Amino acid sequence: MKPGNIKQFSHLREFTTLQQFNETMKQTLSQYGDQFTKGELIAFTILTRFSVKEIGICNARICKLVEAAQTEKGGVSRSTFERMLKKAKQLGILSIHHTTREKGGYSHNVYVFHRFDGTLSEKLTERQTTKKSTTPTPPPEKIRAETSKLENKIKDKDLRPITLDTLDHTFVPSYVPTSFTKTVKPFFNRAKQICELWDRVLIAYRQMKFTEAIESLLPIITEAFKETVYKFKQNKIQKSFTAYFYGTLVGKLVVQKRKYAAKESLFGRWLRM
Repeated sequence: MKPGNIKQFSHLREFTTLQQFNETMKQTLSQYGDQFTKGELIAFTILTRFSVKEIGICNARICKLVEAAQTEKGGVSRSTFERMLKKAKQLGILSIHHTTREKGGYSHNVYVFHRFDGTLSEKLTERQTTKKSTTPTPPPEKIRAETSKLENKIKDKDLRPITLDTLDHTFVPSYVPTSFTKTVKPFFNRAKQICELWDRVLIAYRQMKFTEAIESLLPIITEAFKETVYKFKQNKIQKSFTAYFYGTLVGKLVVQKRKYAAKESLFGRWLRM
């Protein structure tokens, strides 16, 4: 990956709005906050502040991040910042992409935050602007009485319990590509199952450190899934369908990665001719 302006890394981002990013950071710290020291949490906060121009992506040099952290409660050292990055990467909170100069050697890193898989819930309706009411507000006693009646009606009504396991494919979050859901739903109709399969796709994609957008690899992902279904129908999958799918996909992505590398090498030789 070549160094450059933050805009050239926009294809790596997983957030469409700042609200999504902030909500993910909130849930991430709620889940993993106790894994970081006080100094590391300061470093984490600084990194998120530098990740809003291109939401969820930061390409600032680490020396600049450390310098910015000095204004926060005494600041943190470079080693503290690096420990925070290592922990965040191990926990799957972010990925670190290295950039290389044309003449060789590493340049700045690109830090890409990931969505908090399986815990974010999309808003189903937009908040509507309410007009100021001119109707007098009922007295508190009347409000409490009406609320009590409503609560009794709800308690008496037999409500069907809704759980994550009962949601079908129409509830799949928007971060899962529609084409992937369409391919998978004839075999796995539940939203939770589809998301678990897509989580495996993301793990494989991040592991291979592709610079290309994941959408460009959807034909390969679909091919890996269909091959796994075929093997399953042949009773050749001894353990887990998900594990077999993941292994098949990794194998195909390795081949694709080599093709990209060979193409870049050939293009580089052509430029030097």
